Amino acid sequence: MAVEKVRLRIGNLAKAVLVTGQVYRDPKDALNEFVSNAADEYAQSGQRGARIRIVLRRKGKRPVVAIDDLGRGMNPDRLREIARNLFESAKSGDERTLGEKAIGLLGFQQLAGRCEIVSRAVGENQTYTLRLERGRAVGLLEPERRRARPESGTTVYLSDLDPEVLRVLTQRKVVDYLRRRRGTALARGDYTIEVVEGRRSELVTPEEPEGIRVAIPAHQTLWGRIEFGFYVAPRDERKRRVAVVGRAGTTILDDLSELDPFSNPPWSSDQISGHVVFDGLQQASGRRGVLFDSAFGIFVDALRAVEPTVTKALERVNRDVDARQADRLADTIQRIFKRVLDELSDLDNPMRTPLGALPGDGALLEPVAPPSAPGSNGDTAPAEGLPPLNDLEERAPDLAEPLPDQAPNSARPDQTRNRSLPRLEPDPAPGAGRSRYDPDSNIVLYNERHTDYLLVKDDESALLDYLATLVAKEYVVYNNPRAPTDELAEEMVRVVIRVRPHLPRRGR
Repeated sequence: MAVEKVRLRIGNLAKAVLVTGQVYRDPKDALNEFVSNAADEYAQSGQRGARIRIVLRRKGKRPVVAIDDLGRGMNPDRLREIARNLFESAKSGDERTLGEKAIGLLGFQQLAGRCEIVSRAVGENQTYTLRLERGRAVGLLEPERRRARPESGTTVYLSDLDPEVLRVLTQRKVVDYLRRRRGTALARGDYTIEVVEGRRSELVTPEEPEGIRVAIPAHQTLWGRIEFGFYVAPRDERKRRVAVVGRAGTTILDDLSELDPFSNPPWSSDQISGHVVFDGLQQASGRRGVLFDSAFGIFVDALRAVEPTVTKALERVNRDVDARQADRLADTIQRIFKRVLDELSDLDNPMRTPLGALPGDGALLEPVAPPSAPGSNGDTAPAEGLPPLNDLEERAPDLAEPLPDQAPNSARPDQTRNRSLPRLEPDPAPGAGRSRYDPDSNIVLYNERHTDYLLVKDDESALLDYLATLVAKEYVVYNNPRAPTDELAEEMVRVVIRVRPHLPRRGR
């Protein structure tokens, strides 16, 4: 068989060929079209779990990218049909495949100057090649001898690669891209993808879901089933996305929140991952957009219907995380103040500085109750409902003697006061303030709705600092209700300065 010229029939000839082949936003999108062709071949032939291999040779005098499959291959008639029927795909309407416009073949023009399709049909002994060049409306079809295939299948060779393409199409970037775009099909076992560069070969595996699965049943529509695979996870520094998956298990959008109807929480919270699958969605030519047709309207309505369920799951996860964090921080702050109050030698009552025994003498809000009967161990019984702090020593000075550096009439500690450290909990009925102290239950209650709390709640180190400062504030204010402003401020600074060194720092 001699070399045959095959004219591409699309109407506008060379200019349309060039423009159409450069509709892809990213070189990896153009490469993905050839992966789609291989995946479609497997879907049509029923070869479930078959391999697609991508070979990257970015160095040397003639860099090349090759995409290889082990499908049924193509004979000369089929290769001619591909070239002569652009925009008239034989796969159009086949729900198993992604092909619809028969222009994916032209995507090579965003990557390379030349495209060679080397194929051997099943049951045939001869290998044939269809050669295409960027911007040309004529292809060359001829027998292939140098790269004859030993078995049926197709290999696409892309050469004369653009320098920017060589920079973008690294093994790591291609694997990560295909993991996102092909994750659903890979998880189903439709096919496998291997990416080879040099001596290194890596199998593309689907992303592992992270978090708690939100159980939402599939939604049946006239355009097919809508399937939801959502996972909710605690907030961290990772960006989580919900992928929009169309026909043949191929991702149309990496992030659902890119669509205007879903640019709000919970979809934009970075706490939801997974996918929503709807074969009825139509893709834009560049494979990175959704056509806003009737099926898209059904898609939007279905997601709006499940949004309250996803929001509740997200709130539940956040409440659990916040509760665990609050307990952890409360324990840390108790340990900190134990050390601080030990340093201040104020162990007879951790919520009171050295004071007089009568209201107004130094800060007591209520008269001091008479001492309780001593227990079997000789200690004073703690106030009702407050657990004793058994690991603290009783080190109050003798009341008969004045405190060092104080006049005889100065405030002095009272041995009858409770020795338990205050607990730290969210305020069930917050007001306008940042916090308040409940002396009856010995709890410092902080306002989870206050602007300052919301500013630091996502940074545990800053939140610990903030809550410790609130405890210090309540400590000082409770013990010095009649103190002048300047003295109250000085006492506040004194306590905070002693708290700060005990706060855990990042990197420790």
